[in-house]
This record gives sequence, C-alpha cells and structure tokens, in this order.
Amino acid sequence: MADDWTNAAKARTDFADLLDGLSAEQLDADTLCADWSARDVAGHLVSFIEMSLPTMMLSMAKSGFNADKAWHANAKKYGAQDVSAIANTLRANAAKPSAMKSFPPGLTTVDAAVHTQDIRRPLGLAGELDAGVLRDALDFCTGHKKGKMMVPTNDIAGLRLEATDMDWSWGSGDLVSGPAEAILMAINRRDTRSELTGDGVAKLPKG
Repeated sequence: MADDWTNAAKARTDFADLLDGLSAEQLDADTLCADWSARDVAGHLVSFIEMSLPTMMLSMAKSGFNADKAWHANAKKYGAQDVSAIANTLRANAAKPSAMKSFPPGLTTVDAAVHTQDIRRPLGLAGELDAGVLRDALDFCTGHKKGKMMVPTNDIAGLRLEATDMDWSWGSGDLVSGPAEAILMAINRRDTRSELTGDGVAKLPKG
C-alpha cells in the first residue's frame, strides 16, 4: 500500500482527463453516486483541493455535522465552476493533501477511482483504472486502519475477495471473485454483483 500521494495524484489526473472528454449533456447526466451528476462529482473531488480547513469545518457546521450533507452541498457549490477549470485545478494540484490532515492519501485514491467509474459506467464509456491506482484503492479499503471511512469493517467481514485479472486477494470466508474494479465498486456499495461470482456475492453491501 502506497503511503505517499503518487497513486492519488494519478487518480486525480486520470479523472481530469475523463472530464475533458465529456459533453455538456454527459456532465449533467446521472452517475452511480445517488443524486449526483458528473458535474457534481467533479465538484466533490476539486472541493478537497480548494477548501481551506475553516471553510470545510464551516460547511460541516452548516450541515449539522452530517458529512454526507456537507459533501453534497460542496459538490454542488464547487461543481458550478467551469469544468475545464476544475480539470486544470485537479492536474495542477494532483498531489495536494486535503485540508483535513486526518485524510490519508489512500482515501483520495479510492474517492477519485470510484467516482471515475461512477461516471464511466452509466455513460458506457471505455476506459480502465490504472493498475497501481486500483491495487492501492483495494489495499486501502481492506487493509488500512482508516479504510473503514470508505468501507465499514462489517461490510466485508467474513468474505474472501479474489481478483481474477490481477494478483490480489484479501480475507477469508465466503468467496467473491471477479475483476478487481468490480470488486472495488462492490465493496463501495455500487451494484456490480452480476460481474462477480461466489457464495459471498449475496453478502456484499448494498447501496
């Protein structure tokens, strides 16, 4: 598992490249992230670069310290910018840590990687996650002490996750087997169960 910002920077840069190729209609299209358009997702990712700590804490206070509500409001606010400017900001600050110092680089790697596929999948866009990004994201979700910020421990307890397209596995118990990207999306509460096999598939978390 990477402890630096290399993979997070790659994930952000790849997301920026995806943005550059989206039409106005695609930017306003629904994503796998409930109630968020592609533009909202872009706003979410860039907000963690542009927000200062006081601004972030103020947004949390306004939402009653409900993180989901705060991230949603910030996604709308920062997503209202010109999308090309968002892409440029992501590239120029790809390795910039969040103002929230408790957020490790792996958290950004997972966030950017999953949200990239949140946009690609419903639009039917070709493209794969970088192998290093994908592996780091899986390792963070399953092995990092703060991985539960993305994937609660109980969601994957008692499961054996095995990728069929890279040398990666984790855990013991009921098997979930399939493409690494489908596993990553599934444990982050996206419905990719039809792409996976094994007795553990039925036990995967639901969105």
